[in-house]
Amino acid sequence: MGNFSQLARQMAEECPALRVRQASRVLAKLYDDELAPFGLHSSQLPVLAAAALFGDSGATMSRLAQAVLMDRTTLTRSILPLERAGLLRVARSPEDARTKVVVITRAGERTIESIFPVWERVFTRIKETLGEDTLIELHSQLDEVIGLRGRQPPARCS
Repeated sequence: MGNFSQLARQMAEECPALRVRQASRVLAKLYDDELAPFGLHSSQLPVLAAAALFGDSGATMSRLAQAVLMDRTTLTRSILPLERAGLLRVARSPEDARTKVVVITRAGERTIESIFPVWERVFTRIKETLGEDTLIELHSQLDEVIGLRGRQPPARCS
């Protein structure tokens, strides 16, 4: 019975998922602090950027979910505040009215342009702290982890 403490310690020390979540929270906080004046959270940035990559034709919810490696329910929750802020528009597909398409708006495009210097400043801080070689290796290792999902890794931000 008293083994739970040892098991918990082993999980805390060895589990890559726990470590990645801890690192993710640190990185999210760095970006969240800088993005707050824009009314954005770091969790919304991948959705906004991915929608921008699909251009004026937009992306179906399924394609966008695949691009950001989210399930559709989580993606829907992430899109709602961006839609309310006028940064994304969700419309019915002209080809299939049952399918929703997410399109970045002009306000969303301007927001990306406005926040890019802030994103770049945080990214530079991270790169200077870790070192460029370490950051490149980290990206490579994370791509391998993402590959466990059985899909191609998404495009990197550097």
